[in-house]
Amino acid sequence: MKMERIEVPTHKELFIRKMQDMIISGELTPGSRIPPERELAEGMGVSRTVINSGIATLVDQGFLKVQPRQGTFVADYKKEGTLKTLRAIIDLKGDILSDVEIRSILEIRWALSQLTLRHAIEDGNDQEIEELGTWVERIGEAKTPLEAANASFEFQWHLSMIGESDVLTIIIVSFKPAVITLWQRFCRKYGIEVLYKHTLKTYGFIKNRDLDGALHWLEAFTTDSMDGEYTVYNK
Repeated sequence: MKMERIEVPTHKELFIRKMQDMIISGELTPGSRIPPERELAEGMGVSRTVINSGIATLVDQGFLKVQPRQGTFVADYKKEGTLKTLRAIIDLKGDILSDVEIRSILEIRWALSQLTLRHAIEDGNDQEIEELGTWVERIGEAKTPLEAANASFEFQWHLSMIGESDVLTIIIVSFKPAVITLWQRFCRKYGIEVLYKHTLKTYGFIKNRDLDGALHWLEAFTTDSMDGEYTVYNK
């Protein structure tokens, strides 16, 4: 049995997660001023260095904003958020995504996959498409849902790289934590073999340069994932 290393969060990571959770839950509302660093450090039992560094990260992620000589305030991340904000939210939520959030991710993935398939089939060379098969086989060889989920993500990531769209690839990477979680759940519910066969069928359409077939298959599988035989909701 392969054991995974247990990572213990640092004080900074715990502070960041606490602040993210309070902001996302609405406990800290947009525009509200957070306490001074010294007060936060004393209240949480950590150093001011931890608080200062954590606030800098939260500002970078779009959750806080610093106004000179006035203090640090909660940002309206829903209006001013960036891809870093989205990635932070997905990292925080992990496997506790709500059913509404899961459906939204599946819908976004559907839209992104249509673009990656089109670029690969229309613009990819034979060698690039052949190399995709490596990741398909790694799904089939996976021993655990996590290994299968990682291989499935790599298949999608390499597929996006064929189109040479940096923006599209970055967006796909931003969803990695959530996608890995959902694929693991899929494999636990339906088996790694099902994920392998579904990906293999997609790969077959790509190899045959059959865009219509690939898009129809993508629609059918996505519909099944949202409302049909292969749902991955919490219920």
